[in-house]
Amino acid sequence: MKLLEFLKKPPLWFLALLAVLGIGGAVSGALLLTQESLSRYAAAGYALLGVMGVCVGYCIYGSIKGFPDWNERVLKWSENKPFWSRLFTELGFRTILFSVGSFLIDFAFAVYNGLVAILLRSVWFGALAAYYILLIVLRGTILGYHIFRRRDLRAGQTQEETLRKDTRIYGICGVVLLLLPIALSFAILQMVRANDSFVHSGLTIYVCAVYAFYKIIMGIYNFVKTQRSSEMTVRAAKNINLADALVSILALQTAMLREFDKAGDFVNIARMNAITGAVVCVLTAALGCFMIAVAVRRERQAKGQSE
Repeated sequence: MKLLEFLKKPPLWFLALLAVLGIGGAVSGALLLTQESLSRYAAAGYALLGVMGVCVGYCIYGSIKGFPDWNERVLKWSENKPFWSRLFTELGFRTILFSVGSFLIDFAFAVYNGLVAILLRSVWFGALAAYYILLIVLRGTILGYHIFRRRDLRAGQTQEETLRKDTRIYGICGVVLLLLPIALSFAILQMVRANDSFVHSGLTIYVCAVYAFYKIIMGIYNFVKTQRSSEMTVRAAKNINLADALVSILALQTAMLREFDKAGDFVNIARMNAITGAVVCVLTAALGCFMIAVAVRRERQAKGQSE
């Protein structure tokens, strides 16, 4: 029981120790997976990367649960500040606001990769540009809809009609999400055939590794958390974040293999990128199908209730 209580509210020194272990696991796992002389320890390499994921996830949990007074202080500070109060207390407002930042970042990446693709006539950068354009369409659809929804609510739109429109936007996002694997497949093909990949040199690769694991952990957490939410556009935004996080894991793997491969084992690298890419494409397509199925079911339920 004491151990359970300790794990529920871990002290700061324990979280710092886990963070160090997580970084060590990432470095060790990368070395085992990318050095030909250590290829027989590949299973241990995957295990060490798993250790990193667990450590990062628990550190996030411990930071939230171990220091609950931080949340109380922030809420008390924001009581007389409407914007900050909504930001800290309303999931929908916070999700849409953060989606604006993600939309702008996606737009910048789409322009950059598109220009490079045109100048260099590169299929690789063209595929990346197409991927970011689809993310722009997804997030732009949600943001644009919220602008019009606010106007319609002021005009007297009923709550029932609002929920039906929310569901339709959720389903549309699911359809667009099915197109992401198509753009990814071109990028994966270039990884396998032309040895193109994401590049993170030096220490930046470790920062990207921590960020990628953070994105996938939070993506899964928010996906599970929002499934019971009645705000369909919030659920759609979180599902898009999960799909983006899956691609981040693929990008991290390709960058790590490129950075740490000193033996030039392109065949095994291509095989690993192909397998991981296929898994990401299947999961992304499955997520899109799931969203479409949920939207269709809710539409039928709403139609049956109205009749």
